[in-house]
Amino acid sequence: MLFDTRRLSGAGFVLAIATVIACRPSVSGSGATDSTAAPARADSTPASSASGTTRSDSVLLRTDKTQYRAGEKMTLTLENKSAASFTFNPCTRSIERQDGAVWTALPDEGRMCTMEAWLLDPHGTRSGATDLPSPLPAGRYRVVVRLTREQTAGAAAAAMTAVSDPITVT
Repeated sequence: MLFDTRRLSGAGFVLAIATVIACRPSVSGSGATDSTAAPARADSTPASSASGTTRSDSVLLRTDKTQYRAGEKMTLTLENKSAASFTFNPCTRSIERQDGAVWTALPDEGRMCTMEAWLLDPHGTRSGATDLPSPLPAGRYRVVVRLTREQTAGAAAAAMTAVSDPITVT
């Protein structure tokens, strides 16, 4: 019976982490289609908007295009290059604007998302839709998606981010 209690506690912890991640304000919209996407990468430099997380070098984040208009729908594709599993929610993405050498997270007031934890299997690919904010001034932006690495029961979940290559908003 002790084993079952530990297992339930571990599952509860993972669910709690996924709930916290999914509760961040966000844009509605999700899907589960694969797409060919513009090249992008996960960035291993410190994040300006993701304190307490590290940048993933094992999960790539791509956008379906390199240029968008404010309010336009975009498809995000995450590709897992590792043997680990991750959870994420494409709806709870962040948008960062480039100002010189600095990337600054944009506030996105009033966004709402469902509390979902999408599973990204080892060596797998998942795609989901999201919308860019509107209004959004022209400029260079990037998309940041927070991921949680799946851990064994009782182990602390590791938070990380995948970052797209810059996109242009016209």
